[in-house]
Amino acid sequence: MSVLADKIEQFILTKLLEEQEGITVRRNELAETLDCAPSQISYVLSTRFSNDRGFIVQSRRGLGGSITITRILEPQSTHVLIPLQQHVQRRNEEEPQITIGHVDKVLFQHMQEARITKREAAMLHEAFLRILTDVPMEYRKESAERFYEAIMNIVNEEV
Repeated sequence: MSVLADKIEQFILTKLLEEQEGITVRRNELAETLDCAPSQISYVLSTRFSNDRGFIVQSRRGLGGSITITRILEPQSTHVLIPLQQHVQRRNEEEPQITIGHVDKVLFQHMQEARITKREAAMLHEAFLRILTDVPMEYRKESAERFYEAIMNIVNEEV
């Protein structure tokens, strides 16, 4: 289920990056697009798009069931580089301190502050996702942290 759940989550996050106001989708249409059961969409929404993770999910039943997903905005900050130690708990030394949820939260904040475009945020999301899933475990932590730091330094530069 985790590969399919990751695919569903990635699809929804990409759509959220494209739309600043949030998205509204029909559960059955989304399930058909992603070739899965509507219950699998519900599972991903309840486990990966909770209030604790910075989302508001509103469901309506009937006629395929529409779902509205909105990202909860954090207050604007003047210093945008979010120190990893403050926001991401380490599970063990081998795992990266950066999660895709953390990256998306920071990218969304940068979009709101007009520091990056939707397209740039989507490209960075994909780049981070590749590092966090495709880089061998022994290099993943360092690769993710170095890439994160480099990108945040570039984004925070005054032009």
